Amino acid sequence: FFWCQVDVDSATQPDGQRLTAPGGQYQACARAVVRMRLLGLALLASCVESQDGIILARVTLFDQWFRRTEHTRAHTSRHTDGKAGPDAPEAWTVRSKRDVVRGELIYNKAKRVRRGTTVQGNVSVVIKGVGRHDVAHSSNRGGSLLYLELMFMEALRDQPGIPPLLGAWFETDGSLTYVVKDVGQPIGGGQGGHTTSLSKAFKKRATETPLQLARSLLACFQSWASVGFLLDDFRANQFTMDAQGQIYLVDGPKALTDSVLGVHVVNTYHKTKHQIENGVHECQRDADCPATVPQHSCPVASLGVRKLDEEAARCEPGSVGAPEARGKCMEETCERLSEKTHVWDVANRPWLLPFIADKATGPAKSFLLRLIAFASEEDPDKRPDFGELLRRVDGFVKARSRRRRLSNS
Repeated sequence: FFWCQVDVDSATQPDGQRLTAPGGQYQACARAVVRMRLLGLALLASCVESQDGIILARVTLFDQWFRRTEHTRAHTSRHTDGKAGPDAPEAWTVRSKRDVVRGELIYNKAKRVRRGTTVQGNVSVVIKGVGRHDVAHSSNRGGSLLYLELMFMEALRDQPGIPPLLGAWFETDGSLTYVVKDVGQPIGGGQGGHTTSLSKAFKKRATETPLQLARSLLACFQSWASVGFLLDDFRANQFTMDAQGQIYLVDGPKALTDSVLGVHVVNTYHKTKHQIENGVHECQRDADCPATVPQHSCPVASLGVRKLDEEAARCEPGSVGAPEARGKCMEETCERLSEKTHVWDVANRPWLLPFIADKATGPAKSFLLRLIAFASEEDPDKRPDFGELLRRVDGFVKARSRRRRLSNS
């Protein structure tokens, strides 16, 4: 056991040669230690007794894999080329590039995105990696774009609306590739000041099962917004819907700098580029407070103006940004961004809750309109969180089912 612990904690000897376990047992030994580390981290999380503790435990384990693999790759590519390595998270079922069959290329800018299937089980997947815009491969380094998207999925594994991360590896050239389960088609398209065009499947769900769709949408947002993520690149094609009507966020959001994950990334990698600054700011007026990017804060669409040629015109007509996203001064301190910023967003984007409410009928429509009004409270302290919205949806559905049973008895 002692030898195994030393081997895993220092994968190379002082002369740079990789240690080899007697009898070829290195990988089994490494996995055993990783399982013990996982148990220890789980116990730590249970002691913390908070969602933040669980998330930090998962991220710490993920970082052990990422940093060790990155370090090993820097010494010899043959140990990481197309393989996840023995200390990859145990939930990963894709542990090598040979475990997937690559299909058509569907996007190649900031990220390279392909469709594909797994060799075992023929599961539809999406394969992502460094795009053609990143010639220096800087986006796959610790704390950068691809790392943060991996961290988002690994930290929130098994939560509603989070695409299952199946595995990852470094290529020979040092670029990072990862595989996620295919979770359906985008719920819509369109960006800038154009009106969002929603998919036929989303429209059908909104018409036939509006409460179920609203709940799926709220549960997706709760998973990541409640732990300090914020999506400022706010477009319908960032979300998909599977055959069961479950909504997923497929493009990783940014961490707020004051969130548990934001603090972790800054402390570990000393980077803030792909995060959203959320510190304390003194102010005398709203203009003194920082706003999020135009496609999220909606400075033009909020006035009902549509000027597609202007940089600020990034939101479709009818969209209204949250007061704190536009910049709000309260008692000489700027309101900070939070989960409740996205509560406002789902109630004030025409293609989210307002669209579902418009398709609903009868009591369901009236309920959803009340829910939208509740979520549109100007003061974040009086605005509900996603947990409260979900409790209200579940309460309404339960009460309606009870009334139907009584009327049929």
